[in-house]
Amino acid sequence: MKLPTILFVLLLALCALFGLTFVIEEVPFEDVATPSGQIERVYSGHGVTHPRFPTMDHGGSGGERHARVLWLGWAFGVLQIALIVGCLMLGVKRDRRVGLWLVGCGVLLGAIFSMVVVSYQSSLGGAPPSLFFSLPGPTAWFLYGYWPAQFVVVALYVLVFSRAVITTKDVVRFREIVAAERRRRGDE
Repeated sequence: MKLPTILFVLLLALCALFGLTFVIEEVPFEDVATPSGQIERVYSGHGVTHPRFPTMDHGGSGGERHARVLWLGWAFGVLQIALIVGCLMLGVKRDRRVGLWLVGCGVLLGAIFSMVVVSYQSSLGGAPPSLFFSLPGPTAWFLYGYWPAQFVVVALYVLVFSRAVITTKDVVRFREIVAAERRRRGDE
């Protein structure tokens, strides 16, 4: 399968996940009797009015709210990473090793993002979060792992750009084409 087709499939998968978020029922909810005697479902997953500060909402139990949808966030994040790495690979034509390095960086980013989600899921049990350099586990994974790992991808792309994406030969050929087109139109 060609890379543009794979990217299109990734984009469709992202759209499907996004659409799925609209049909999954929000939790927690409560069935409440109305004054007329009917039962009305009241959703509180987006927060309920704070008892002390009525202009503020508070969310309640993260485990109850996120247990059913956490996998959606993980899948969306991993697919997004794959789409970004795939788009970077579109430009790499000459050096297949660069593509392999980009795939490796994508796998690294996906693994670190997965650790963010796994550590967040394990922190939903109600126990006090374990701290790493004064930050809760998921935040530490993101700041100390995911954030710097992105620079590996950027550094790789910058370092190999002139030999894997646009070479000096390509630039010379491009300038020749532009000069020929200008001469043809009489711009010079």
